[in-house]
Amino acid sequence: MRVLVVEDHTMIREALVRLIECEIEGSQTRAAGTATEARKHLGWAERMVLDLSLPDLHGLRFLEQVRREYRELPVIVLTAFDEAAFRNRAAELGASAFLSKSDASERLVEALRHPQGEPVAGGALEALSPTEREVLMLLGQGYSNHEVARRLDIDQKTVYTHRRHLMFKLGLAGAQELLRYATLYYASLD
Repeated sequence: MRVLVVEDHTMIREALVRLIECEIEGSQTRAAGTATEARKHLGWAERMVLDLSLPDLHGLRFLEQVRREYRELPVIVLTAFDEAAFRNRAAELGASAFLSKSDASERLVEALRHPQGEPVAGGALEALSPTEREVLMLLGQGYSNHEVARRLDIDQKTVYTHRRHLMFKLGLAGAQELLRYATLYYASLD
């Protein structure tokens, strides 16, 4: 198995390479610290471990680019930011696993061995209507309810209704959680 490890931090990158090579017999690894560097190895890779915090491009943005050319490449997202917005976006982009850096190393090894085992939870975004997605993106850009209503040419009460639907569909407890989610979701699109 050929594994590409894309991780910004040298120490973590080296530890991941050692872990993979020790735990998965016959594995070969290559490591990259940036999305630019990782692009050179995509054709070689049979699996990719991808950190979200890259110096030259957000990891989810890189995953989106990878999906255009390498649709079948299993990608395991590994991050310190276990946020619902990132998890949902990773699921939407077809990540085969979404792991926190605080998870046990066995989870990463298992995800590499069986990349299609368990889909990333996050189908909540698929349940959103096109207008709800627009409201979510506008909230993520920092627009107020009034500005969202004006931009979408809808009544402000309708914006509140969409916000309630978003909170329910995304399993969020309140307005603050919705705004945080929207901000992180929008950031993962850039």
